[in-house]
Amino acid sequence: RAALLDRLPPEKRGALVRLEVQDHYVLAVTARGSGMLLMRLADAIRETAPADGFQVHRSHWVARDGVVALEREPGKNGRSFLRMTDGERVPVSRAHLAGVKAWME
Repeated sequence: RAALLDRLPPEKRGALVRLEVQDHYVLAVTARGSGMLLMRLADAIRETAPADGFQVHRSHWVARDGVVALEREPGKNGRSFLRMTDGERVPVSRAHLAGVKAWME
């Protein structure tokens, strides 16, 4: 299992869904809850192995098993989002969009 899970309380350790930067903290969301960790996103991502995941935005990492769908807002310049199993919409940056599409195939 991912070493990152050892940083969370035992009752919140479950399958990783996503990571999100909030100020100097990383919000780690699992299938059993979430917790705030004082660390950099890059360090948190290194501790997600062996989970299959992808950094989709400078502030977001998602696990493949946590992704429900890739969505795009209507219009010529509509933004792209990933709908997650926890109900949240995670933004996908334009720089990462092609990589996300390839990763999801």
